[in-house]
Amino acid sequence: MATEWQMPPSTGQCAAGDRAFEPGDAFRAYLFATPGGYERRDYCLACAPPAGEAPIASWKARHAAPSAPRRRALDVETVYALFEGLAADGPPQQRQLRFVLALLLWRRRVLKLTDTVQEGEQEHWRFAAPSRGDLHVVERPPLAEEEIERLSAQLESLISGQVPIDAVISDASGVANA
Repeated sequence: MATEWQMPPSTGQCAAGDRAFEPGDAFRAYLFATPGGYERRDYCLACAPPAGEAPIASWKARHAAPSAPRRRALDVETVYALFEGLAADGPPQQRQLRFVLALLLWRRRVLKLTDTVQEGEQEHWRFAAPSRGDLHVVERPPLAEEEIERLSAQLESLISGQVPIDAVISDASGVANA
C-alpha cells in the first residue's frame, strides 16, 4: 500500500548555524524519519548534522535565487469590457486604443477577424466574438511610432494591474480633449 507524503521544502538557512543561504550557495539537504513524518534539514557545506542521527537520504543542492514576481494573467473579460466601453466613434486616442485592444483580443482568440472593408481612405476591420455573438467594426487608425509606444505602455500598465481601467479610459479621453 502506497503512503502519500510530501517532501519538506528547504528552510533557506543552515540548520546548525541559522545562517541564511544566499542565492547560488551550495548546501547539503538531509532527510530524517521522525515519529511525526519526514523532516528535512539543510546544512551549509561547513556544517554537518549531529553524529547520533542517521539520515535516510541526503543530497547536494544550490539555493535558488528568488524568482521574479509572476506577471498577472491577462483577464480577457476585463480587456473585453474595456474594448466594448471605448466608443467606435470616440476621440482618436480612444479609437487607437480600441484597435490595439481588438488586436490583443484577436491574438487571445476572443475575437475572430471576419473581414476588412475599405471605405474611401479609411480601412475598417470586422471582428466577431463567437462565444458572445457580438460583432464589432473597428477602424484601423494610422499609428505613428510614438503612438504605438504610448498605447503599448497603457496596455502594459493595464495588463500588469498597475493602473485601473478607469484611469486608462480617462487618460485616453483626456489626451483627446487636450
